[in-house]
Amino acid sequence: MKLEILKTIAQKGFMFFKKRITLSIEYLKTSWKSAIVIIPTLLVLYYLLGSLLTENIDRDIHFEIKKQERGYTFVQTAADLINREIDTHMFTPNLPFIFPAYILDNMPSFQNGVIESLSHTIHQISDILISPDFQKADVFLSYPSNVWLFSKTKDFKLEPSSTAQYRKARRNLLRFNKNAQKNPRTLIKVLQSVEEDLIKTEQVLTKQIDLKISFKSDDVFYNALGHLYSDYLLLKSVALDMPFDFLCVQKPLEKALSIDPLMIQNGDLDAIMRPNHLVELAYFTLKSRQALNSVLKRIDNAN
Repeated sequence: MKLEILKTIAQKGFMFFKKRITLSIEYLKTSWKSAIVIIPTLLVLYYLLGSLLTENIDRDIHFEIKKQERGYTFVQTAADLINREIDTHMFTPNLPFIFPAYILDNMPSFQNGVIESLSHTIHQISDILISPDFQKADVFLSYPSNVWLFSKTKDFKLEPSSTAQYRKARRNLLRFNKNAQKNPRTLIKVLQSVEEDLIKTEQVLTKQIDLKISFKSDDVFYNALGHLYSDYLLLKSVALDMPFDFLCVQKPLEKALSIDPLMIQNGDLDAIMRPNHLVELAYFTLKSRQALNSVLKRIDNAN
């Protein structure tokens, strides 16, 4: 009797699960076409909306610059700018494909330009500032910007992320600045470093302009814009620590930073319908660099 009951229960259970499986198979047969449409649509929305919410090419010329009475104002500004791009905004150059911002290219180019400019200046100054903290900041800031968790070599070893290294650079800059004493020679070196960066930026823009047909014009434009923005803030910082007028240097950069077209174009110079935004940027870079060169000559004559 018990065996009969167990068989009946087993048969009913088997029939129940068979019915469920059959229904599931039928559902999949009728709904696979919907899944083919729904899944790609969700992925497109995920990347599109996520990237739109993430993108922030922040070229605010009113960025707060904290004048330092003891240490260097430009060091504080560099630390604050690193903090803004790493932690206040999302740092996008090192994000893998699982993040919506992975599809962005303008914001990563801009952020790379900011970091490259700061790294260039810090490296140039490290030659005359003998400080372990400053030397460490130089090393950390020169770290590649595209490392998330794994190295870019074939072995894919775990590596410190770019953001982690840049945070260390910021901490070392702030630690150095606590006991730093302003030296006019260092400030002049900062100006010379900014001039060098302006020259390099102008050269990169000119090279891209000559190519004409290229899909990298927008990347070059925003990378140059990041360089100019960082250089602009460094100049404003030095101006607070030196008794010289830098407005003639800053004004062309402000005009450059105000260039914000819907789409970057590298058109012919005589084109009516297709402008050349790289030429505009190169022009204001040249104007600023020439003005800075004049300021440096005046400083040299004053000394």
